[in-house]
Amino acid sequence: MNSNKERVLKNRVVVFFGPPGVGKGTITTRLAKEFGCRTISSGDLLRENVKGGTDLGNQAKKFMDSGGLVPDQLVTRMVMAGLEKTEGCVFLDGFPRTIVQAKELAAYLEERNWKLLVIDLEADDEFLMARLTGRLVCGNCGAIYHQVNLLPKKEGVCDVCGGGLYRRADDHPDVVATRLSVYHQQSAPLRDYYQELGLMVTLRGDNFLDKTLAAVRDVLVNIS
Repeated sequence: MNSNKERVLKNRVVVFFGPPGVGKGTITTRLAKEFGCRTISSGDLLRENVKGGTDLGNQAKKFMDSGGLVPDQLVTRMVMAGLEKTEGCVFLDGFPRTIVQAKELAAYLEERNWKLLVIDLEADDEFLMARLTGRLVCGNCGAIYHQVNLLPKKEGVCDVCGGGLYRRADDHPDVVATRLSVYHQQSAPLRDYYQELGLMVTLRGDNFLDKTLAAVRDVLVNIS
């Protein structure tokens, strides 16, 4: 962990924004330890609540299984609860996704006197469809693999913990198509909102991972 990098991002939330499958989760996981930041993933929070059978999880499940956006109030309640427990800096993956959520986040950060940066990752739908429909996830530790370009050493078994791999329900082709359509209709306007506020940096999300990581890292270390 680099103390200089930690100081650069102290009291700051970095939102990783972009369509499903663009690599937000992978990038935040790879860089969080390097910058001494906590990662909060709205998707992980939702899946944990669904798996745990919580009231919020049961309400969210029907939206997640169909590829639709979970209502603002449900997601916001989960994420804000996570932020309350955090000091230092935070990488947000998958939140906010709407302008309503963004305004809730802005009000919260203003109360805490925290700064905000948005890193927008772009990729076309054809690339995202291929990436998502080939994704495999470890049911035990959450490690991510791919049927084309990131196979496990043993078919169906996680290299990290030996857990079984599966395809998430929301990664089936018909659901992926719905997720991308929902993103363009409901989440993409948030790009315009953040651009107008001058808080967003846009990068390509369809490069090789090392190249994308280097581009994101460059933004973070040079933040003002």
